[in-house]
Amino acid sequence: MGIFARHTLITRVFFTFIFAALVSCSKGASMIPADDPHLQYAGRIDFSDPKKPRFDWPGVSILARFKGTSVGFLLEDGGNDYDVKLDGKPVTVWETFADRDLYTLDGFSQGAHTVQIVKRTETIFGIALFKGLVLGEGGTLLKPPARPKRKIEFIGDSFVCGYGDESTTLVCKNLRPYENAEKAFGPVAARELKAEYHMVAFSGKGILRNYGDKNKKSYDPFPTLYDRVVCHDSGRKWDYSQWVPDAVVIHLGQNDFSTEPKPDSQDYIEGYLRLIQEIRGNYPKAFIYCFATTGWPGYSSYVEEVVKARHEAGDKHVYFVGYPNIPIEELGCDYHPQAQAHQKLAKILEPVMRKTLGW
Repeated sequence: MGIFARHTLITRVFFTFIFAALVSCSKGASMIPADDPHLQYAGRIDFSDPKKPRFDWPGVSILARFKGTSVGFLLEDGGNDYDVKLDGKPVTVWETFADRDLYTLDGFSQGAHTVQIVKRTETIFGIALFKGLVLGEGGTLLKPPARPKRKIEFIGDSFVCGYGDESTTLVCKNLRPYENAEKAFGPVAARELKAEYHMVAFSGKGILRNYGDKNKKSYDPFPTLYDRVVCHDSGRKWDYSQWVPDAVVIHLGQNDFSTEPKPDSQDYIEGYLRLIQEIRGNYPKAFIYCFATTGWPGYSSYVEEVVKARHEAGDKHVYFVGYPNIPIEELGCDYHPQAQAHQKLAKILEPVMRKTLGW
């Protein structure tokens, strides 16, 4: 263990000890463990240690309804940022730090409140652990609101992650402040459809070939990650019966074809078909939407071939949804859609889903 790692560990242990002492000395303050049944989680989360659930996929959220004037979240993180919502409205962004565990909101009026944190950043920023809540004096945890009955899973690449969507410039020295999964087209469409969502996405990944790979096929394209509870842990597999979506939206292909050498079109089609077959095996009744640009880099015809092949095989609940190239004035970090462009993408996708699903 290096000097920095030892220092971080010592700092964390010291902070945890001091924090526990402060809580115990604070009249009426209470700690709510992470496995309290009144906490409401959404997204792929590893509960193998129920007192310290961990996660790294974008869009994971934790919601609590409580009575009290303050609330704190115990997060062991350091790489990720979180949107914080109070009573359904965004109030701040929490940037996490490796030597800090407690992130708080206070000064609330008396009465019941709902607080929710949503992971803005994607898997490349590391694994987070949630270790419970701290309610201020007299605070009590309440039963959470009912979950939406509708469920949508969004899988794919940086477009799904919301890469750079809060930037107004093409060049970003640091991606972290500008990435907001909540403003990506998926969550925007899900909110319009009143659906709970999961995001399983990783920037730079393709069906066969990741962005910039010198080969036509990468050893770790998106399908190799799809079955993981935590992206950075290949040993734990997701239980697909745990959360069954009504619909799955796939956005994959930009990274396969945007740089040379491009994969062979038939190999791409076959790889896409294998992914759909895997999804269909996990979710026999789900509607599947293949979302792709009809402009550059020119792979949409292959996606349409995939959909046609599924229809010929008798699977009629697979759909192609195309969208035009995004104008440069609506692009953010590294030529990715800004939030306004994601709104337009959602407006293309959402009505198709609403009509076909009967929502």
